[in-house]
This record gives sequence, C-alpha cells and structure tokens, in this order.
Amino acid sequence: MASSVGDDINRATKLYHTTLNQLILHFLPFALPPNTSSYHLYALGVSHFHPIYAAFETSFRTQLRSAALSPHLAEILHGLHLPDLERAKALQDDINFLLPPSPRAPIPNKVPRLEVFQRHIQVSLARKPHLVVAYTWIFYMALFSGGRYIRSKLRAGLSQSISSASSTEQNKVTGLAFWEFPGERDGEDLKLEYKRRVAALSIQLTDKERVDIVEEGIYIMVSLTGLVREVAEVVPNRAMALALGATAYHIKPDFQGPIARIRPPWLLLVRNLFPFGVMEILSNALGFIASSVPRQDMVNPLPVQLRAE
Repeated sequence: MASSVGDDINRATKLYHTTLNQLILHFLPFALPPNTSSYHLYALGVSHFHPIYAAFETSFRTQLRSAALSPHLAEILHGLHLPDLERAKALQDDINFLLPPSPRAPIPNKVPRLEVFQRHIQVSLARKPHLVVAYTWIFYMALFSGGRYIRSKLRAGLSQSISSASSTEQNKVTGLAFWEFPGERDGEDLKLEYKRRVAALSIQLTDKERVDIVEEGIYIMVSLTGLVREVAEVVPNRAMALALGATAYHIKPDFQGPIARIRPPWLLLVRNLFPFGVMEILSNALGFIASSVPRQDMVNPLPVQLRAE
C-alpha cells in the first residue's frame, strides 16, 4: 500500500524543517514581551504570512468551483477540502486586533521574497491544482505541533487582560483566532480527519502528481526559510536586528549535513530555473563549501519542532 503523500513531504523536507524551526524559535522571543512593550511586533511579523494563506486558500476555492477541473482532480480537491481549517480570515482578525487602526505601525512592504512566493502560488496552483496538497499539509499541520507551543507563549500574556471573558470571547478578542479551532477538541478532530483524507487521496495520485507535490513541499520550505529571515530584517526591533546579525547565514542544527545551512536568496530563482535534482546538487555543493569555513556565531539547537505531524 502506498504511503501517504504527507509522509513523503515530511521525509523530503525534514532538514529544511530543522533550519526553519530554529529560525522561528530564535526570533520569536524578540517579538514578545518582556523583550518588547507590546504584541505589535508579533502582529507585524505574522502579517507577512497572511498573504500566503490568502493566496493558496483563494486558489483552492477557485479550483473547487472551476468547471474546467478534470473529474480526477475534482475528486481529489473536493475530498481534501475542510473549510474549518482555513486560516486567512482568522489571521486577518488577529492582525486587526493587535494592530488597531490608531495607532497602527506601518507594515513594511519591501519583502521581495513574499512577492515572489505569492506570484508562485497563484501561477503554480492555476497550472497544477494538485499542488494545493503540499500547501495545506505544511501550513495547516504545523499549527498542531509547533503552533501549539507558539500559542502557549502568546496566550500567557494576551489572556491576562481579558481573564473575565468567556472562552469563546477570549479566543475572538485576544489575537489568538489563527491558532484556535472550533469544537471541544480544539481542532484535533480536524487534524485526524485531514490526515485521513490525505492518506486516502494519496492512492488516487499519479506518480507524477506525487513527485510534483513533494517537490512543491521542498520549494515551500526553502521559501519560508528565506521569508522568515526577510521579515526579521524589516521588522523594526533593535534586539531582533542584533540577533539577525549574529546568526548570519549559519545556524547550527542538530545534525551536521550541509543542507541544513540557510539558503541565500538566489536559491528561490534557482528553484524555478533548474530541474529539482540540479538545484539540490548545486545547493549541497555550495553548502559543503560554506560548512568548511569555521564560524563562532552559532546558535544552539532548540528542542521544540515546528513541523507538520
């Protein structure tokens, strides 16, 4: 019996996940009290990820309504869709709450990686609708693993100001809607149902479609790693900027493979110019060269994993 394509994505992106995990967990504290006086920096940072959720969720809904969709793809996409997992609106609600119109800090707009990523999502999902499997797997499943850890950090501070509100009101008004799910099981039932559906549709996928989905998963992780760094560069916080300078392009992982190194920006272009295999050969070769240079500014690996379960 064929393995779930979700498991294939996890295996193919494991090393990228480790690097991304460490980046997020390294920068997150600098955007939260007591390192800053409010949650505006967190909201400012997470606001850059709203366009990503909006892009693939909008494309997903568009494909579901498309009369041009083949019966094969229509069955796969309709079987995958779980409206309660959609996060774009919830994330926008959080941003609106944490960054009220007055005073509202200006949101940086110089994030070229984000713009490239958005265009890629729109074009790729229009051409290959089955790639939405990679987006939903990575962006939804991460909310149930490392996302729970991030939520606990946010909840600890945000809930203090509304301790008298009901749990439903609390989730709505404290900027945690993105991390919360409907129902008594807090989304665990949604997670299990989604994973079941992915396993079921994996049998229906052609070999080429499976390869496409896994390759897209790798592209997503490379793009997210660059985007996290880019967001850290544009969010105005001296402590975060100092941390960014200290980490540079080298973050020590819990393994020693050169692929763990954070990729420079040109890899986003390479991914679209060369076949997948060529891209990996080039990136690993350059990573090996980089790994031979001694560095003292390494960040210790962190235990929490922000990867899809």
